Amino acid sequence: MSPAAAPGTDPVQVVQALVAAFNRRDAAAVAQLLADDVVCHGIPLAPASGRDAAMAMLAPFLAADAIDWQIVAIAVAGQVVLTERVDRFRFAGQGWTAVRAAGIFEITADGRVAAWRDYFDMAELVAAMPGAAAA
Repeated sequence: MSPAAAPGTDPVQVVQALVAAFNRRDAAAVAQLLADDVVCHGIPLAPASGRDAAMAMLAPFLAADAIDWQIVAIAVAGQVVLTERVDRFRFAGQGWTAVRAAGIFEITADGRVAAWRDYFDMAELVAAMPGAAAA
């Protein structure tokens, strides 16, 4: 998959580009949008620090046969973007599943995600994703 055009430094556009990269299942584009020292924290799971650790944490999500993340609401305060999302996935052998998430993204001045915190219901994640309980 080819990398997406750079979103620039507008915090909302960075988050929209990240969601679009997920929807394309484009791991290279996702990684490109993360700062080297990013901290990704899917609460209530343990945080992942650094781009490599974050990509390892995100790999099970990107392994879906199809992804359709939908931003329901988005707001920005300076370099912080808040989202309400419905993250839809279709894994091999099953239909579409969904996890509702509230995400907080801290964006650097050069347009990368420095911190990403998602708040979601763990039971909903386990029901939606094969192997999520082990994550």
